[in-house]
Amino acid sequence: MKILLIANHKSVFGKELLENLVKQGVNASLLDFETLNIYTININNDKYAKKFAKYKKLPKIHMIFRLFFISKILCENSFDVVNIHTARLIYVAILPILASQKLITTIYGSDFYRQGTLARKIQKLIYKASSCITFTNPLTQQSFLDYYDDFKDKSVVCRFGLGTLDFIDKNRNISKSKIREELGYSHNKTIITCGYNASVAQQHGEIIKEILKLPKDTLDSIQFIFPMTYGDTAHKEKIKNILKSTILDYIVLENYLHGDENANIKLASDIMINMLKTDSFSGSMQEFLYASNIIITGSWLPYELFDKEGIVYEKIDKLSTLHSKISEVLSRNFILNKNIEIIKNLSNWNNNIKSWIEAYEGTTK
Repeated sequence: MKILLIANHKSVFGKELLENLVKQGVNASLLDFETLNIYTININNDKYAKKFAKYKKLPKIHMIFRLFFISKILCENSFDVVNIHTARLIYVAILPILASQKLITTIYGSDFYRQGTLARKIQKLIYKASSCITFTNPLTQQSFLDYYDDFKDKSVVCRFGLGTLDFIDKNRNISKSKIREELGYSHNKTIITCGYNASVAQQHGEIIKEILKLPKDTLDSIQFIFPMTYGDTAHKEKIKNILKSTILDYIVLENYLHGDENANIKLASDIMINMLKTDSFSGSMQEFLYASNIIITGSWLPYELFDKEGIVYEKIDKLSTLHSKISEVLSRNFILNKNIEIIKNLSNWNNNIKSWIEAYEGTTK
């Protein structure tokens, strides 16, 4: 079985899925949608990327050439399965070619929740052509099926594992003060991490407004961390300018983090705030939970699986109550040990890779 994943190579999800498929002996490659590099483990095939590079710079029409080269890759290489990550509307233009192989569509959540009626009608063509549609959690799957009532037989939950859990385990016994020193964090303040990327959907501006409602003596005891290592550059610059005008002790993380560095920003933190507008099954939030952070998140996010499994975390119903929830959390003691085992069972790759292989083989029940 020869599999092609079409995803963003900078995203940890596609990259780690590729690595773990190969570990299981599956012949898999990842086509980076942005550059058109084709990755296998330790090999980067840039044959098509080089040809596409000169067209990539053309405003507005570069997407036409991207689709042309994706079609070329599919026609010139024999794949048994093509797994597209997110149902991009433009895929409809090359749907006959995509569907000439066994097509699997993976829905992250935002690519369903944030779409309007017209976009969903167009996406339905992709879902009809798909042999299987995968979801990262049962709630997103059910929301999808409540909207589209004719795809139940081809929908399945395939969760992503989290490779960062292994790095957190490796570094867990290093003292927090040593990790903070390496990161340049404060040694004696409470560390609160706000969001996990530079997306507008993280609502950083609203979070900052709520933080500034805290008493000055409370603010003086906290250092705020804003991870903005990927996402919307314009939004990142906007938030940096807002932060400059405040009295907050803060750090904006801008360099892409992986491995030990990614694990350590979780281990160095005490509290993590996740106020996404919509989400599916936040990997970053799970990593902060695994590193024994107290999580404050929105009750509007689809984390019922966390509730079902008994995860200890805090929810608010509206963002305007965030400042009072922070005050409450700072005054309480939490026992968080059981979160570690629950997250390990939910998101260890060894426990999740089987469902992906079953989806590709068509043996999912």
